[in-house]
Amino acid sequence: MPVLLVLGMRGAAAAQQTLGELFATDARVKGAIILAGSGTSVLSGASIEAGAQAATLKLERGGTLLVCPGTKLSVTASQTGRDLLFSMNAGNVEMNYPLGASADTLLTPDLRLLMPGPGTVHAAVQVTPQGDTCVQSLPSNASAIVVSESMGDATYQVKPDEAVLFKSGHLSEAVPSRQNCGCPVSPPIMVAKAVPPPAVESKPAQPNAQPAHPLPPPSPDEHVTVEAPFVFRAADPVPDLTATVATLKLENNKVVQLDPVVLPPPGKNGPQSKTAQAANKQQKHGFFNSIGSFFAGLFH
Repeated sequence: MPVLLVLGMRGAAAAQQTLGELFATDARVKGAIILAGSGTSVLSGASIEAGAQAATLKLERGGTLLVCPGTKLSVTASQTGRDLLFSMNAGNVEMNYPLGASADTLLTPDLRLLMPGPGTVHAAVQVTPQGDTCVQSLPSNASAIVVSESMGDATYQVKPDEAVLFKSGHLSEAVPSRQNCGCPVSPPIMVAKAVPPPAVESKPAQPNAQPAHPLPPPSPDEHVTVEAPFVFRAADPVPDLTATVATLKLENNKVVQLDPVVLPPPGKNGPQSKTAQAANKQQKHGFFNSIGSFFAGLFH
């Protein structure tokens, strides 16, 4: 917490009245203070300027004074230390403390607020840069707040459970208010929660289990069309289909049978004998007859 010390002599600071102990994270204090172990003791005549967070002054006589973010407040005690004088130009403050047979005063650029005792003071005050002053009596407030102009004698009494807005700091323009005159309420932080997906109960597979929606049987009228390229090259050699044709099976599961014929070896120089020629002719005739029967059975 940055602190600016004006009084450097401890003896002079000790002679002043201790107002309370300040608790803040980023407040600036200008004036006489005493650094303590738990916090910072603020003396009479010091000014407190809250940063981004509110600063809390725990009063020595009891109760607290809340300086809202961005507000600069000066605090001065009377000679007896029973009366306190607050002053501010713009900002928000909240007062919550018991008050005995004395009176505290809050000064703004245009108004003066008097809080007499005995009773409990629980009030909030807001002053805008334009001079609009909002005085709100918070719950448990038992002290009437008397408002008067700095340069006039007229007064206005803010009763308990009442909030009044003095436009431009004039009592003649006092209107009831429903706004919050204290510290701004921070918006709640939204935290996204990841919802796990619902657990799916797995069931053991049943043997011979049928699908929930069986597929319909195929229709006999349905046809499947397959496109495939067919390439013919006239320059390619003619394949030997003898072994393939010999092992083809027909639709009636019959295999083309070829009757083997053994021929004797021909003579070296002479023509073949009539028996050999007849056997060779019978072999050729039987082979082509088998081929013809194969293709005849294939297309019938």
